[in-house]
Amino acid sequence: MRGVVIFFVLSICMTAWAETYKWVDEKGTVHFTQDYGSIPEKYRGQLEQRVEEPGVKPEMNQESQKVPKERSNKGLQKSSRKDRNEKQPASKDRIESDAAETLRTILFLWRDEKYEALYAYGIDANRVKMSREEFVKKMKKKSWGLASSWETVRDMETKFKSSTSVYVSARIGYKSKQGGTVKVQSETYQMRLDNGVWKTDLSKILQGPKK
Repeated sequence: MRGVVIFFVLSICMTAWAETYKWVDEKGTVHFTQDYGSIPEKYRGQLEQRVEEPGVKPEMNQESQKVPKERSNKGLQKSSRKDRNEKQPASKDRIESDAAETLRTILFLWRDEKYEALYAYGIDANRVKMSREEFVKKMKKKSWGLASSWETVRDMETKFKSSTSVYVSARIGYKSKQGGTVKVQSETYQMRLDNGVWKTDLSKILQGPKK
């Protein structure tokens, strides 16, 4: 008889200390339930589980309660503005500046005869027609190089065509590898954005100064 009484008391305690599950659906509706089987499978991964103490009123009943529409919309609007800012494309000035700075890097690599590194800034068409070794060999055979110091490049100007194409003009200082005076010429290079890197046509560099 005592065993029956103990079992009955334990059953009452287990019922009193009931588990409550909380989950939110795709519409933002918050749900509370003590029936795990009634929860859709796709929401079971986000469950918040708690035990209701006997005599303590739960914060919410099993009925669904929606997040206040005004507060929900405000959060969505804030999130949308943040997403738009993160996806906002670079400005025209920034694109022109990046293209011009990359051309400056290309010209300095050329001036310092770092031809292998220079090859990496060639467009895809250059890589198809010419290997790195071939490019380096051709550059070493050139009788002209670029002048040193401030005479290498001056008076840069940019012309925006699109977010992936910018024309950069500048006065380039050429100098014979045998020595002599510097020959300054105006040149225009088309810079193209390829996988986040600005590149140019290396065949123009191979041409050297106009005679």
